[in-house]
Amino acid sequence: MSDGRVSTWARKGVVAVLLVIVVPLALLALIEGSASAWLMAADIRSIKADSNFRRAQYDTLVGWIGTPDLHVTEGAPRSVPITNNHDGMRIAHPVTPALAHSRHRLICSGDSFTFGSGVGDTDTFCAQLESVLPNVETLNMAQRGFGIDQAYLWYKRDAVRWPHQVHLFAFISNDFERMTMTTMTGYSKPVLRLANGALEVGNTPPPKWKGSSKGSYVLRLMPRLRIVQLLQGTTDNSDSAQMARAEHSIWDVAEAVFRDLDRLNHERGSQVVLVYLPTTADMMPGAYDARRARLAAFASKAGIPLVDLTAEMRTVPPDSSQWFFITNSELTSQGASGHYTPKGHRWVAEAIARQLARVPSVSAALALSAAERRR
Repeated sequence: MSDGRVSTWARKGVVAVLLVIVVPLALLALIEGSASAWLMAADIRSIKADSNFRRAQYDTLVGWIGTPDLHVTEGAPRSVPITNNHDGMRIAHPVTPALAHSRHRLICSGDSFTFGSGVGDTDTFCAQLESVLPNVETLNMAQRGFGIDQAYLWYKRDAVRWPHQVHLFAFISNDFERMTMTTMTGYSKPVLRLANGALEVGNTPPPKWKGSSKGSYVLRLMPRLRIVQLLQGTTDNSDSAQMARAEHSIWDVAEAVFRDLDRLNHERGSQVVLVYLPTTADMMPGAYDARRARLAAFASKAGIPLVDLTAEMRTVPPDSSQWFFITNSELTSQGASGHYTPKGHRWVAEAIARQLARVPSVSAALALSAAERRR
């Protein structure tokens, strides 16, 4: 067979491979990519971003705090009231810095789980503690989207005006990762860092924001694109790997925050209690357990009371615990999915009260009776 005939057969073979294998694969990739882009475009078109779904105003230190003197209702068909006092705290009844005789005050710091996304003013676990603990008034100093850094900074600056005996500093696992961010869904925020062992505030004052925008939601949809998923597949994005990367940069900062909260509370005649709030991701053993163990070891060494509700919540039968969390079909406000239902908040309030009663410094500060300590 001559070289010319071999060359012709080779060219025909290449063409056959292109027609039978390469072209169909290319068309399949084109169709798949187009479908992915079309579905994402449909999601983008469906976005109706609230210009300020946090019901917040810009703050030069923490990024945002609750809009003062606010009273609105969210959701349909079941509406829930959102009420802020003059200081932007979620409180539905009048309060004054001065405490009545024989009354005690407890401040709740935290994020949307403590704020109570998706539930009414009196449904939050912070508000329900008033009915669980005798002669106790609570102040809800939590904000949607807060990280550990912002909750700490707001308490440090503004809580001094409100004499209190106990400070619940509550957080979920994701609040550690939020400490690495300079924005949160379009809202600018500060960052904390350690310099020669001391806490310093960076990115302050945070750039002014106009509230959540459609662009911030588009960025959250990017992982749905196949090409993004392909690129992510080249790195380890497991929960444990992501936590390891975050903790490398922020764990020492978090410990410094907890120690400074302990110092601040002692100066203000209060007892701080760290509260780990479980989310749906904590309901089964997993990567977050290592973080919880590290947190428990730190709290024990530092002598700071820690209330971790995870183990107790895991003992609740699944057919009951599933009612603790808001589902997509029960949404009453933007971003409420996965947060506690009113029933979940009630369970959390009762569980916190039981554990607080077992902490000598807390039971003494709140003048809890022997019967309450035995609950």
